[in-house]
Amino acid sequence: MNYPSPLTSAASSTLRGLLAAAVAEGYHKIGQAVFKPDAEGFFLCHAEDVGREDLEIFHNPHDAAALAINDDAGNYRPLKTGPNLKHGWLLRVASLADLHLALDLLYPAALANWRSFLRNEKIASPLRDTVNRQTGMYRVTGLITDEEAQGIVDSLCSPGCLRRIQWPIPSDAEPPLIPTKEKEIPLLCVDACSLLIAEARRVVKARLGK
Repeated sequence: MNYPSPLTSAASSTLRGLLAAAVAEGYHKIGQAVFKPDAEGFFLCHAEDVGREDLEIFHNPHDAAALAINDDAGNYRPLKTGPNLKHGWLLRVASLADLHLALDLLYPAALANWRSFLRNEKIASPLRDTVNRQTGMYRVTGLITDEEAQGIVDSLCSPGCLRRIQWPIPSDAEPPLIPTKEKEIPLLCVDACSLLIAEARRVVKARLGK
């Protein structure tokens, strides 16, 4: 996707400058949250809650951290980019600085990764390089095949995380193309997370009969 020139220009500025440009261009979504300017500053809520009148109101941007901890059933969310952001809340903030803080608490490093992407910076290492760097009990993950790794991506990452993978599996492969949605700040996966590494260890050990 070709981003508007104000965004690519703002990518050379601060993260807050990039966010200001995104808001001016009509960007209003990140992950499962929407954010929009209003008479009081900005509001954020779950995308599926837009228009509801029974939402619990919050006013401190730091409240975003608590809102991201548990899902609707009260279970802990180990992955902030999991597709299980809880419903039922509306966060009102007074300034762009507060919006920036709230978004960073809901989706840590999302803006920074997007800015690096807009700058055409290399922000991800191939999975093969990542597993080959593992030590100790995870050293065995270096034995995972490309086919096994793709199977983990399909079964673990695709349904369980909203981030879009930036890293290829083989060391000599090009980074995958990033499908982007209109007026949405993308969540980019720039490195294999601990959940994937743990699953890679399990898969390899199962194949080796250990």
